[in-house]
Amino acid sequence: MAGKIAEKVPGWVQKFLIPDLEARIQSIVQKEIDRVMKLEDKINSIDKRLAVIENNPFIIASNNLSVRYASDLLGDFEKRLKGNPLTAYELRRRRELTSKLDARTITPEEAKELRDILEKELAEARAMGNFLAVLAILFLLGLVIAVLSD
Repeated sequence: MAGKIAEKVPGWVQKFLIPDLEARIQSIVQKEIDRVMKLEDKINSIDKRLAVIENNPFIIASNNLSVRYASDLLGDFEKRLKGNPLTAYELRRRRELTSKLDARTITPEEAKELRDILEKELAEARAMGNFLAVLAILFLLGLVIAVLSD
């Protein structure tokens, strides 16, 4: 291409301007290539981070954790309580509502009721330092909040 242009322009343009333009174009192209390479490096870095997150045992376990399992954990927690903060009605109602949550048939009003019960139970689990019960309750609360946000 430079040869065709050189045939049609005066000698001084060919001698001074064309090499300068070519150098500038090469510089711009190189900068863009460098920018693309940096973006590629960032994308690869993000992919590596996502792979670490996806392979995290807690993430894998939470994906396999069902509402029924979390509810069963809370049942074990209830047995260890000396003075349960929930009434017999609230315990029965929590079991009913978690079953509905698991079946995805819970209404927004029932989800709010379940949220209130779980928050009451969460305070007790935290006070007792029962980490597993806290995790199970937080998992259920997250599902309830997801239902309420829909």
